[in-house]
Amino acid sequence: MQDDLNKLIDELLAREIRSHTREDLATWRKEIAAGTLAKDDERYIRGLHARVVDGKVPAPKKKEDADGQSDAEPSEVERLRAALADAKRREEALAAERDALQATIADLRREIAALTASKS
Repeated sequence: MQDDLNKLIDELLAREIRSHTREDLATWRKEIAAGTLAKDDERYIRGLHARVVDGKVPAPKKKEDADGQSDAEPSEVERLRAALADAKRREEALAAERDALQATIADLRREIAALTASKS
């Protein structure tokens, strides 16, 4: 198991990955050597390897032109920003709907109170 996981880590480190992922892999390598690697970390390493090395991830970004423009598709950050903007618009619409419903409820409560008072 140790050799197998160390090989997976070597293959991951040969790829372009985020610095915090590299740090995690280095920590896990030490845990493997000490025999203290948690099962969920082992599953994570195997899953990460399957996505990154076995080709289950998007192709790498294309290089930028001289003017700094990339001919690649929108980055993950851009997609997340667009999704966040959509979520904020939905939140605003829902807040407006909530406010309208709360006003309607207040009106209905006043109407019920007036009807109740008139019957007494």
